Amino acid sequence: MEWYYILLIVVASIALLVCLSLEIFYLQGFFAMKNKGKDAQICYEDLKKRTGVNLPTKVEFLINKKRARQMLKACFKDNPFPRYRIVLMYLRLKAVVRLYKKEDLLQTGPAAACLSLAAAQVEDIYCMRNKVSEVKPVETDVAYSGLQVIRLYMMAYEGSDDFKQARFASALMVDNGLNGSFYKYECKDHTFYSAHVYYENQKVKLMKALKIKTDPADYNMDNLKKDRKEVAGVVKGYNGADIEELSFECGASGCVLRDRSEWNETPVGKAVNEMPLFRTVKVSEAPKKDFGPTTAKGPLSGIKVLDLTHIIAGPAASRVLGEYGAEVLLVRRGKFVKQEQAMLELDGWASKNSIQLDFNDPKQLEKCKKLIKEADVIVYSYQNHVLDKFGLSKEDIHTLNPNIIYGSLMCFSDTVWADRPGWAPLAEDITGLSIRNGSRKNPKNLNGVPLDYIPGFILANGILNAIRLSMTEGGAYNVTGSLSRTAVWLHECTDICENPDKNTKYTSTITCGKSEKIWDNVLQTVPGCAVGTVKYPTPATYVPYFEDLTQNMKFTDGNTDWVK
Repeated sequence: MEWYYILLIVVASIALLVCLSLEIFYLQGFFAMKNKGKDAQICYEDLKKRTGVNLPTKVEFLINKKRARQMLKACFKDNPFPRYRIVLMYLRLKAVVRLYKKEDLLQTGPAAACLSLAAAQVEDIYCMRNKVSEVKPVETDVAYSGLQVIRLYMMAYEGSDDFKQARFASALMVDNGLNGSFYKYECKDHTFYSAHVYYENQKVKLMKALKIKTDPADYNMDNLKKDRKEVAGVVKGYNGADIEELSFECGASGCVLRDRSEWNETPVGKAVNEMPLFRTVKVSEAPKKDFGPTTAKGPLSGIKVLDLTHIIAGPAASRVLGEYGAEVLLVRRGKFVKQEQAMLELDGWASKNSIQLDFNDPKQLEKCKKLIKEADVIVYSYQNHVLDKFGLSKEDIHTLNPNIIYGSLMCFSDTVWADRPGWAPLAEDITGLSIRNGSRKNPKNLNGVPLDYIPGFILANGILNAIRLSMTEGGAYNVTGSLSRTAVWLHECTDICENPDKNTKYTSTITCGKSEKIWDNVLQTVPGCAVGTVKYPTPATYVPYFEDLTQNMKFTDGNTDWVK
């Protein structure tokens, strides 16, 4: 037989095996997603019970076998990185494949539950504002719900070369030897430690505290092998509790990995476990809000949201409000394209307009205070008390605007460790999620960054609930959410889905095969953004009253006021 016939047979055999493997993956993925639909039903009922938000809205959780094929194809398209394209493609493929696998620790079902409850609340606000009595069902695509917590990897854009370089430089810097999302180090007492420093100033503080002599600027993706060896040697000289305390004392953050029982025994664990998913406190008897009828922009049109957030979790909360039509004005000190964490920030700017304000300048600080007086909602996610020196504490803001809803997101509880910084992967490591998702010897963080997105969705639900209360009862409110409390809820969701209550009456259904036009594309193309054309992941929910809200995904930079 000629050699080219042999080559042809080999190539054809490989192609056949690939096609067969893909078909098996699609089939297994379909059944995995059906199970996640059941998880979503259970988590939805639990979420309503825990939050006290119990609306009559019917929810339909949709399963469609086309989704896996759509999302795999999207992994190979629209890759904006000028270098390391293969790295981003690998991250996308890994995340999508894991999305279609069984989850030992739930995240897709809880995400679908949170997004469904937010859609139900938004529909309720729409009906109140427009005096509509008919409540239509909310449709939630389960696969797209899972996509929302890995959306960081899927976004794409066309346009600004400056922003491409800034985003690449950001990714290069954040993936360093002190990135606890990927690297855990053994301590002297055989516990394991993960550092979480996603800003350069935090990295500098931690390296100084640990007496690491290398220039912090050289700690990046290009030097991982050398840097990881150096960090491992330094961490080995500390007991876990000591290095954890040192990490917080120096102004950075890092933690000892704990299993769930160890977390439950700590003072902070006990305080977090006692918190509700979001805490709502009425702080004044302000008159009822009347926002008037909605416009074509959506059910939250005309509601002004001042966004004092950064990175992922806080921006995820305000993004949900913006997608449903709220006027979200994001406050930044510098221009969008020059943000240090451009890699992690892009997703959170969807549906927003930004304004540059330096609070050290009295005129610009006064401008911020003017905006606070005009706002209906504040969303805040920086470390507690960071803005107090500018007269922008929570209490100061309520004095400036006695009718405002103040939504804030922290890492830990609102009592113990309330003022300590923390990030989503840290919340996974410290609460036992990483060990439960893997093992003590091989802890594994969850798929994507669910402990950013899901707490953001929960805070959005808390804010929506407060908006509804302000319309029906009046009053100003504080709404508080927590990354680590959401982490505990993922434990709780996994528990109840492993042993569901057979007597539960569901207000939702599962439907296979149904779809809406919005889900024909994994990414929505949004032209005219500050960095050109951006492609954002498609939302997971659909309500017939407001069919296409992708018009709201555009973001602008350098505004001087609310965009009318």
